[in-house]
Amino acid sequence: MSVSHLALEQECAALRERVAELEARLAERASIVGQGDRLEGVPSDQRGEARLLRAALHSLADGVVICDREGRLLHFNAAATAMFGERSSEVPPAEWAARFGIFLPDGVTAVQPNQIPLYRALHGEDLDGVELFIRSAQIPAGTYIECSARCIRDVDGAITGAVVVCRDLGERRRFEAEREQRLRAEAERVAAEQERLRMARMLETLLDHLDIVVWSTDEKGTFTFHDGRGAESAGLTRGALVGQNALELSDDEKLVRTALTGVPGHGRAEAFGVVWEHWAVPVLGQGGKVTGVIGMSLNVTEAAQARAELESKLAVIQRQQEVIFNLETPVIQVWDHVLTLPMVGVVDSKRAARVTDDLLEQVTRTQARFAILDLTGVDIVDTATAGHMLNIINAVRLLGAEGIITGIRPNVAQTMVSLGLDLSRVRTLATLRDGLSFTIRKLTEEAGAARKPTARP
Repeated sequence: MSVSHLALEQECAALRERVAELEARLAERASIVGQGDRLEGVPSDQRGEARLLRAALHSLADGVVICDREGRLLHFNAAATAMFGERSSEVPPAEWAARFGIFLPDGVTAVQPNQIPLYRALHGEDLDGVELFIRSAQIPAGTYIECSARCIRDVDGAITGAVVVCRDLGERRRFEAEREQRLRAEAERVAAEQERLRMARMLETLLDHLDIVVWSTDEKGTFTFHDGRGAESAGLTRGALVGQNALELSDDEKLVRTALTGVPGHGRAEAFGVVWEHWAVPVLGQGGKVTGVIGMSLNVTEAAQARAELESKLAVIQRQQEVIFNLETPVIQVWDHVLTLPMVGVVDSKRAARVTDDLLEQVTRTQARFAILDLTGVDIVDTATAGHMLNIINAVRLLGAEGIITGIRPNVAQTMVSLGLDLSRVRTLATLRDGLSFTIRKLTEEAGAARKPTARP
């Protein structure tokens, strides 16, 4: 509270005391007539004192209303008239609330007549700091007031009237609202600053403990920020690239240039002996204009090395698998125009397809006349395996070669019979040796027949 406000409070308190004192003195004299506009039979010094009192009341900044014991309103000073919109002495207490528009501070609930401060003071109560809201036809916008009321007693202690002092709270309410607004704005500013500090600490913690670099450029591509522990792993001082142009660096030049056109980018490049994974996002200003780029670079050297090692290992494994596949089903040319295919283990669909492809390719390449399918290494045959072998023989026959099956074990033979497989069109021999002997004999016969001269007629 300001010094001027304290002085005004003290002045009002003194005037209230003076009012009570003068009203008590005036009540002793029955010569006061009506509202006191004329004083008959009163000494001139007292009349002057009464005029001085009215002048003082009239000049107060607070509103003052005085009533007699019957509730007739005897006095409204200028401030009270401005607050209540009018001054009237003919309004009975029961109509004060309706006539002057007196409401509770919520501005909606009308005050009951017996709760009006002046009425309560007239019945002996002393009141201070009672807030009310005044709204009437004369004051449509309404105003808040604070009331203090006292009863007026004569020398014998009898109540002869009451006085209420009203202070306009509009200015104080406006001041409080402005102060509240300023405090709220300051609280929001402090909260925003604290949030910025929290985010800055989080960013600083990340930059100090993770192998990354966070950076930003202006609209020309010049670094305005470049910090993070990742810079140290590249042998750079943190912030060393600030002031340099990213467009002149070969590692992320295209990435930054693309981001400056408004398109976010992501890529990987090597620089300063380190493999970096970059992210770049354009920063948009007013009107959607790109004002710079903000990005992050992650040191992925270890991951890149691990990936290269893994790819190398996978390549070795793939080559080993190819060797194993070739050894698993080798197609061997044992004689001119004679191929043999030793089968070992289980023949599934994938293996059968690979064997068929390899065998047919070799038959075509070597122009083989015979292809021997040796089952010496096959212990178990089921319907699927037998079907795959028959398919291989049929495919060889379509290329003009003859397919021969050798090395069928007794248990395998029993299984084939029990499965009802038809091998009548397939030549079968006991052993691989028998198969080779048969094919050599057949080739020899064919060669002899080709050399025999044709008989003359």
